[in-house]
Amino acid sequence: MPSTRENHSNTDPEREDMNPTRRIIITASLMVAMFLAAVEATIVNAAMPTVVSALGGLSLYSWVFSAFMLANTTTVPIYGKLADLYGRKRVFIVAVVLFVGGSALCGLAESMEQLVFFRIIQGLGAGGVLPVALTIVGDIYPFEQRARIQGWFSSMWGLAALVGPFVGGWTIDHFSWRWIFWFNLPFGLLVISIVAAFLANRKSDKRLRIDIVGALLLMLSVFTFLFATQQMGSLGWNAPAAWLLLILAALLLTAFVLWERRESQPFLPVELFKSRIIYSSNLTAFLTGIGMFGAISFVPLFVQSVLGKSATLAGLSITPQVLGWSTASVVAGRWMLKSGYRPPILAGVILISSAAALFTFMDAETPYLLVLGSMFILGLGLGLSMTTYIVAVQNAVDADRRGAATSSQMFARTLGGAVGVTILGAVMITRLREQIDSFLSARQGNLDPETIRQLREAQGITHPEGLASLPEQVADQVSQILSQALDSTFFTAAALSLLALASAYFLVPGGNAKSLAADKGD
Repeated sequence: MPSTRENHSNTDPEREDMNPTRRIIITASLMVAMFLAAVEATIVNAAMPTVVSALGGLSLYSWVFSAFMLANTTTVPIYGKLADLYGRKRVFIVAVVLFVGGSALCGLAESMEQLVFFRIIQGLGAGGVLPVALTIVGDIYPFEQRARIQGWFSSMWGLAALVGPFVGGWTIDHFSWRWIFWFNLPFGLLVISIVAAFLANRKSDKRLRIDIVGALLLMLSVFTFLFATQQMGSLGWNAPAAWLLLILAALLLTAFVLWERRESQPFLPVELFKSRIIYSSNLTAFLTGIGMFGAISFVPLFVQSVLGKSATLAGLSITPQVLGWSTASVVAGRWMLKSGYRPPILAGVILISSAAALFTFMDAETPYLLVLGSMFILGLGLGLSMTTYIVAVQNAVDADRRGAATSSQMFARTLGGAVGVTILGAVMITRLREQIDSFLSARQGNLDPETIRQLREAQGITHPEGLASLPEQVADQVSQILSQALDSTFFTAAALSLLALASAYFLVPGGNAKSLAADKGD
């Protein structure tokens, strides 16, 4: 079989035709797209306690995140194949249009059910924005610059961390939570205009097609699993329906694996995972996503509901994590070129596990500064590891498979986040319901019907204003109950982060970045 080096020249045609000015303009527009994704994380996480208080439906709290992640996750590999088949430019523009349209609809939601549905549409677009943007960067920059540029791309998360929480918190406090979604519209339209005008539509010369059956099987298996964990949170861990759903999810996943093994152009190319650096990076990213991306979604809830801080301060709790991410991403770009992928990945996962341990000690007496410090440590770990994963998988394949490889990494990360936020959400809801039922049983006859209804439906208890409407003694007890539920959530996240540490230690290979690249001359 001819080698990769023989089949693919060392120079990318797209790179040859691009003058420096055009490259800078395209890079800037892609950075704006990265900024939108970062702002989405900081603003929506911070706004959710207020949104739940306004729309109700605490049982659907985790689904606002997991619905977005599910749509995001299952479409990432599809976008990777579409970008290789029809060109990065067309596919990227379609993704941004869906993301912006979904954002507009989220701002119009009148119930939690509607918000979850519109978040699915938003996620369908987000599934293409990040991986295709990073694939374009891989196309237009040579190997020596790729790691540095990827690090600078991640610095957009730092800028969004500074702007997002202030703008989001101020908007929620003075206007409406709806504007946190509408914020994406003007920036998204700007990105579409620039990319349409300046980026060439690079695509593969190979005859490719989309594995629709594989995509549907994986999407159904992931959705069934997430729905099963949500049902466990609502009905209890012993609910027969939930366990039947888990069995169905396992059968669908088995069918997906069997189908992919016989498919000539699979949804997730099996040959990619023959590379040790690809399967180890993706597995570790998946495990990290389960533990820590899920936990991040609940930190603003802890700050606003347990510590009693404002929406603005809840938003600011995300800032150190994103600042740490952007700072460490720049460091990772330089570190991996000197020492290979293993050192920054290991250092990153150790920092993530340390932050997870700190989360387990937080309670109603925790100083706000300790929350910020823990989030900064978490961000450093994510920046070192996640940036290295992306560059590692991109350099492990040739240009024609770069879209699929990048998407496989983004898929692993977002799938982990979707699974994590759903599992942790189920843990929180289960623990919360147990504590509330116990509290109500001990105080039968001493509470008015409206208070009982509010507690059973968990209506307003995630927001300081909602707690203020309860009798003082009840409000204090409910705050403690929510703190205990979140403590169980963070403890579960910490346990899961240890699995990521084991994966990084035992599986990620040593060696310099050049020696692990598919094309040593790229």
